Amino acid sequence: MATTAHDTRRPGTASATSLAEWTSWHAERERELALPYGWLSLAGLHWLDDQARTFPGVPGAWSAGNGAARVTAAEDEELVVDERVLDGTTRLSIHESGSALFATFGDVRLELLRRDGRFGIRVRDPRTKARENFSGVPSFAFDPAWAIPATFELYSPPHVIMGTTAQPGLRNRLEVVGELRFGYSGSEYSLAATAGKGSDLTVYFGDATNGGTTGSWRTLSVPRPRSGKAVLDFNRALNPPSAFTAYGTCPCPPPGNVLPFAVLAGERAPAW
Repeated sequence: MATTAHDTRRPGTASATSLAEWTSWHAERERELALPYGWLSLAGLHWLDDQARTFPGVPGAWSAGNGAARVTAAEDEELVVDERVLDGTTRLSIHESGSALFATFGDVRLELLRRDGRFGIRVRDPRTKARENFSGVPSFAFDPAWAIPATFELYSPPHVIMGTTAQPGLRNRLEVVGELRFGYSGSEYSLAATAGKGSDLTVYFGDATNGGTTGSWRTLSVPRPRSGKAVLDFNRALNPPSAFTAYGTCPCPPPGNVLPFAVLAGERAPAW
């Protein structure tokens, strides 16, 4: 929600990276996306229940219950778990919101995940068309004016909300650790932030470009605030994995994290 603010400047340039730094960062981002088992390799997502099921192109019979997933496979199916070919049944588990690569067959890897209390397996195949046809992520031109100074209010304790995700019907537990406030064109805005990698923050946000030049929403990593001060460098706004694949389980922005203006910075919608 916007409120009137006295600062009528365009976004500031506080702690903005240089064009060279951004170019190097963007190249590394594209390199990681194109890795053999990166997000472009996702080739399937299968949810498990208490009935043993088989899935096309995946060895074994899979089920879940009592806090764990299970797979039964014969030796000739060549499903490798813990560096040995499985011949029988094994039990697998992982914490809520977690995921881990745990099995292979040929050059395909299987990932166990747990979301909203449900277990699933996700297939990572380096031969997907998405990866083979990848030619980079389109982005807005770098503009240091989109590095916006902000103030950070820490919540103690964090606010816990259940939000939606890229998968219809799948909820996600978001732990909002604080609020980032910033000025833009004479008004003040705020964005809820969750814990990111290390001491960084993560912001899931939407804006007026969504559904046009950008995807449904984007994410932004914000370096650790110091003395309540932070910088929102929208040049580094990223598409979530779900923008590249139908098998992502990415959280949607929490209520209130949709900006009414166009953020003309960061990644655009993928080309395909």
